[in-house]
Amino acid sequence: MIPLEDPTTLSQLFHLNSEPWLNDDAYKGAVTQELKVPDGIIAEISLPPHGGSALMDLLERRRSYRDFAQSEMPLEHASALLFAGYGAIAPARFSGQTAFLRRTVPSAGGLFPLEIYTFTQRVHGLEDGLYHYDVVAHSLQLLLRANLWSTLEPMFYAYPFMKDANLVVAMAAVFRRIQTKYGPRGYRYALLECGHVAQNICLRASELGLETLCMGGFLDSSLNELMALKPKEEGALYTVAAGFEAAKQ
Repeated sequence: MIPLEDPTTLSQLFHLNSEPWLNDDAYKGAVTQELKVPDGIIAEISLPPHGGSALMDLLERRRSYRDFAQSEMPLEHASALLFAGYGAIAPARFSGQTAFLRRTVPSAGGLFPLEIYTFTQRVHGLEDGLYHYDVVAHSLQLLLRANLWSTLEPMFYAYPFMKDANLVVAMAAVFRRIQTKYGPRGYRYALLECGHVAQNICLRASELGLETLCMGGFLDSSLNELMALKPKEEGALYTVAAGFEAAKQ
């Protein structure tokens, strides 16, 4: 039994033992989407049309894209995606508390456990490499100087689809930031936060005429090692590739 006062062991066991599971039989068949019809329906009420808006246009254009162009991305586009994903909007202050940075996404307890990294290739004004996103300065900190796509190939099951993308944005959690307060459930909150970040990136990409592919199928241990993350203390949770549509180039 794991003691109740132990906030991290349960989620660590799950995280370290949930490497991608390849079920070949499941991949051979056609995609089947299931929908639930609840028992005991009393009535069904048709809703009015949802109406159009700029946001709805972006939602309709967003898709999972799998054939990126071998073209150069403006640095301004990379900047826009990173800021939309996890940028600092403005300092916020609650009465009697110290100021903290508001971000573009909600975070449980305002703790913001994620750190954003990005692999780059063919981004104007940037060397190919691995960068860490400095949220406060809105800048990129170069960690590795090289085109790392060949290194990423064995780590990503979707590599054939993202091999020509300009960016692979990786969201990594520093677990203690969220679990010191929320215990095992804090791990769930970190996963939810990744979803907020990824959706922001995807919608901003659609606005800029870019395509994206969200990817959860990667070898955690290998990717974490490449990003120099500390074992058991932090780990990659989600990734998003971004670039231009090949058919339009």
